[in-house]
Amino acid sequence: MFHYLKLIAMSIKEQIQKRGFTISQVAALMTNKNGEKGMSQSSLSQIINGNPSLDKLKEIASILGISVSELLREDEENIFTCPKCGAKLKLVEDTGK
Repeated sequence: MFHYLKLIAMSIKEQIQKRGFTISQVAALMTNKNGEKGMSQSSLSQIINGNPSLDKLKEIASILGISVSELLREDEENIFTCPKCGAKLKLVEDTGK
């Protein structure tokens, strides 16, 4: 169970870096427990390295300007890690045939 959480955390961190942000910059834009903008870097790291909720995944993705699926995408094209079960999923185009 914990293996997929590490994969999700790695994917999120890679996307943050790829988009030119730092964890601190994203944390400053996140909503904290009081509903206000800004949380500590350590708080965001705990969220990322723990079991992030869908709401937090959506918020991080929104800050980065990407979708949740892009946030969770593996390096290999069109491979995603399910945040619920950790399964590797490959996105294929439906050609309608």
